[in-house]
Amino acid sequence: MERYIQYLLNHACPSIIFRTKREILGDLEQCEKQELEKKIMEDQLVKKYLDLIQCDGWINKDFHSEEGAETALRVFTEKGLSGNHPIVAKMLKQFEERKKTFDQGCMENVGKILDALHLGGSQLIRAVVFAYAGMEEKDFVKEQIELALEVFQEAATVVSFNRITREYKGKLVFQEEVKWPSIYHLRLLAYTYSWRTETNNLLIQTAIQQMIDLSPIPSINALYKSQVIAPASFAMHHFKVDFEVFEPKDWMMWFHRMELLSRIGLVESVSELKRQLDVLIEMLHNNNGIFAKRHSHRYFTRWSPYTGMALEKDWRTKERYLCDLYFRSLLIIQYAESEEYSHNY
Repeated sequence: MERYIQYLLNHACPSIIFRTKREILGDLEQCEKQELEKKIMEDQLVKKYLDLIQCDGWINKDFHSEEGAETALRVFTEKGLSGNHPIVAKMLKQFEERKKTFDQGCMENVGKILDALHLGGSQLIRAVVFAYAGMEEKDFVKEQIELALEVFQEAATVVSFNRITREYKGKLVFQEEVKWPSIYHLRLLAYTYSWRTETNNLLIQTAIQQMIDLSPIPSINALYKSQVIAPASFAMHHFKVDFEVFEPKDWMMWFHRMELLSRIGLVESVSELKRQLDVLIEMLHNNNGIFAKRHSHRYFTRWSPYTGMALEKDWRTKERYLCDLYFRSLLIIQYAESEEYSHNY
């Protein structure tokens, strides 16, 4: 890893250098932190969202959109700004006060329903935003963590989709009262820690193993009365993967999902995930696979509530492309192999 860490420190953008020092090396002095944060505030993408923020800290856009507050907060925290940074803290204050806002815009007709069905609605999204910023002490975040554990507990018992789905007007829908994990459930657990007990860790491990065994997971909709709703199942279909047939968008979803699973601490204890980690390490060492040529896709470079991983300003050069992929790879390895995150039972 030292070789790639040095590459990032020599060539990467301020955000990657900042997060490499903080999360991988654990060595970021206060004066260096302040200097790098100044540079991060000049980042083109950061400035784009700063220009959208009103004086009260809110963005007057659909919160669950590319230009909305959810994406802005995700960008700020991915770029390296912490929950106590003045810009982030001001936004979080608005997130806490504007509870009804999360059932408006594109979520107006579906947010409450998905929450009620335990399939990941607007209040879960609200909790995840605080989790990104390391703020899990809020009661509404704790409530969503408990609900997420219930969802994974049910997923751990599913052995066949025939038992939990049915056909409705040519579409596959969940049967009544079925709970199933969305990407936001996975994100919430990945960025919070209060839930981590031996019992809960084993529960999540069992649930993920079931999702691996059931992969590829079909697209399943929620059904409320006669309304068909697609839950947030982005990156939640292929827990068992074949790298040989990967398209660029598949790589982005894999990196995103694998980072979340590594943060949860599952990789070393689930054989299929360990296999995937070993493939990544081999490709990294041999400079082949995704590192040999640019697999560019808008899922990497276009930020939204679901997509966006590139911290470099663009991928017009292979150097910037590699900086992003090296960084994400090292993060996955760091969290996967860290005793703090790894759960082996």
